[in-house]
Amino acid sequence: MTFSRFRQILGTGRESPGDSVTVLTVAAIVIVTLLDMFEVISLSQEFLSGAAIVVLSAFLLTLLGSRKNALEQTEVLHGVEVNLNAIKRDIEIRGVGAQVIEIPQEEIRERFSELLNSTNSWHFRGGLGGWQRSTALPALSTVVNRDIAYSMHVLNPADEVLCRRYAGYRASAGHRPGTADPENVRDELLALLYAVAWYNERTRIRAEVSFLYSYSPLRYDLCDSGLIVTVPDMQERAIYAPAGGWYCTSVRDEMDQAGKALPAVVLPSGQEFFPQQWRDVRSSHVREALEAVEVQPSGISGQPRHSLLKGWAESSHLDFEKIASLPFSGRVS
Repeated sequence: MTFSRFRQILGTGRESPGDSVTVLTVAAIVIVTLLDMFEVISLSQEFLSGAAIVVLSAFLLTLLGSRKNALEQTEVLHGVEVNLNAIKRDIEIRGVGAQVIEIPQEEIRERFSELLNSTNSWHFRGGLGGWQRSTALPALSTVVNRDIAYSMHVLNPADEVLCRRYAGYRASAGHRPGTADPENVRDELLALLYAVAWYNERTRIRAEVSFLYSYSPLRYDLCDSGLIVTVPDMQERAIYAPAGGWYCTSVRDEMDQAGKALPAVVLPSGQEFFPQQWRDVRSSHVREALEAVEVQPSGISGQPRHSLLKGWAESSHLDFEKIASLPFSGRVS
């Protein structure tokens, strides 16, 4: 009976955080009791009772203190768990695994380079497409072992009202000098169309172009790896959304659906319009190619087409020498 009680006390002590103190306390009780039982030492009953009370009191105090510490530790651990869950949610919203995050201005160029170097397709929706001409299209054209699907939604250069409104917006926002003039807006858009048509003819890029009914300060660049949304102000941050997330997937679907309903551009084909080397492009090539561009009401095939160059974008109103200087402006090699 005595030994069973000692074992119970020892078991209780071992379950508490104060194991070392508990074991020493119980061991002391066992040793003193055994020595007295085998008459190795002779202790009075009063001494044994008093010693037992003192030792047991110390044991109980240690046990209570340990349990209190255990409760406090449990509360701390619970708080840590709550904080870790909050951190996890923050990471999912703002960091690794986030659906949409902001990236600082100094990291935008690097992020674009990463996307350009690892994609099989590219979608662009924006205003004048200057970066498309200088950087995106040249980078995509270096791929020679597969086709690159390229979709572009831009303003219609033949829509005088829209070009004037967009030029007014850029003027009020203090954007790139020169683009606040409506005719410059028209000419840059025509140069962009020629550039896309040239890459479509001379590289593995397979382009589809649609015209927007209105402009937006937001520019969307979407590829297999993700989406980057920028504004003309180069000092502002950008938004990045990785592929597979709800935002990137929704924007891709929206652009695909819009492409079916927007006016579609029928790009010309024929090597006579597009010299093999971009440096050999002359104003006559640009003029003949743009005069061959047609537009149909939507992306659905079989609809009637009309020439792009009409109204204020008629050939007689255009400076093709100026336009021919723009399609590959900013391209390094």
